[in-house]
Amino acid sequence: MTSTRKLDQAIRVAEFKLAGVRRRDLSALPAREQAKMAGHVGAVIAKGVRGQQPSRRADRGIDLIWQNAEARLLAEISAAQSAKQQVINKDAKAKTDRKAQSKGWW
Repeated sequence: MTSTRKLDQAIRVAEFKLAGVRRRDLSALPAREQAKMAGHVGAVIAKGVRGQQPSRRADRGIDLIWQNAEARLLAEISAAQSAKQQVINKDAKAKTDRKAQSKGWW
């Protein structure tokens, strides 16, 4: 019987990160996206300090980072759950095949 522990762990980690993304926790993002986020936030703050209109481009960039991170994590969770289901189905089929073969001997 094949173990699904690694897939379960991957699902748990991705769900934990997804919860962080939904809370808008920067630590849930990869380093590259954290750097992009810092750049956008810096642009927003710089405009605010100067008394200018907020940067719509930076605001859209921030929203896009969060949306992409959420979509990526949802896809990762879905793929891991699908792989886990395939392992379970494969093990169940192997078990029924073994039982079918053993009935022929008795």
